[in-house]
Amino acid sequence: MDGVTSATLCSRNAHKAKELEQLLPGWSIEPLERSDWPDEVGDTYYENALAKARFGREVGDPRRWMVGEDSGLEVEALGGGPGLHSARYAPEGRPAIARLLRELRGVPLRRARYVSELVTLSPSGEEARGTGTLEGRIAEEPRGSEGFGYDPVFVPAGESRTVAELGDAWKLRNSHRARAARALLAALGAALVLVAAGCGGNAKAAHRVLVAFFARSAQGRRLAPLFPNEPGSVSCVLHTGGTSPGTTLQATCSTDVSLVKPDRAVVTLTEAWNHGAQAHTWFFFIRRNGEVDSVVEEGVAAPQAQR
Repeated sequence: MDGVTSATLCSRNAHKAKELEQLLPGWSIEPLERSDWPDEVGDTYYENALAKARFGREVGDPRRWMVGEDSGLEVEALGGGPGLHSARYAPEGRPAIARLLRELRGVPLRRARYVSELVTLSPSGEEARGTGTLEGRIAEEPRGSEGFGYDPVFVPAGESRTVAELGDAWKLRNSHRARAARALLAALGAALVLVAAGCGGNAKAAHRVLVAFFARSAQGRRLAPLFPNEPGSVSCVLHTGGTSPGTTLQATCSTDVSLVKPDRAVVTLTEAWNHGAQAHTWFFFIRRNGEVDSVVEEGVAAPQAQR
């Protein structure tokens, strides 16, 4: 492989193809232009996404990775609808938004969430998947000009502006599709491991990358005392603030690494507490020498860790 993963998004949606290309470092993604798409008859987003990827393998270039994506908007007051039927709810954009606002007119409870499921099939048939959600509510009227779909009326939890107002840069870090892409990158660790010359086996390559990350980057050195320096989980102690006794709580600190290109990797560090009900995750996009290119954080704010 030449360092760039050539993939086909099994969809005509050029917006999604462009967004996914930005979310998956080192991937070149083109939409699949077809007029004979099979009906979406799955009972879950995963089933629909997998069906799209399999259709792409049947009709597309067998040398390319196939990416199936299914997503939807689930509105609590509509019983979770439009959900799996979001794409067929109404034509995308203003017509769909108009119908949604019409059905929610006078409804005070406007909680909603975006859901995205990504499924990839490699040229040899290996499957990987990633799921992402974004909680929020539906605004009373459209606001903002960026994004697409229901973005002008979706207000993420903790925000006062719609996704269309927050903008594409915010969306690339925080959207349901961004979260699904990060989960997919982590899941691809086994399928996309590319062992550099002299690194030996996959486990050895992953170990060397993690050692370099924890030793050579400032962020890695700061977090090293809390997290294992190889894939896995250990018990760790967090505290809820202050220095008085009795404020500590038990947690689990986990490390994972995905080698996604000959010279790139993703290190995932997760603190989880309250029996896994709350968690904070860092996604470090790094070079294999340990240098950090970028980092994304998600989840609730973690209590200050004892180190």
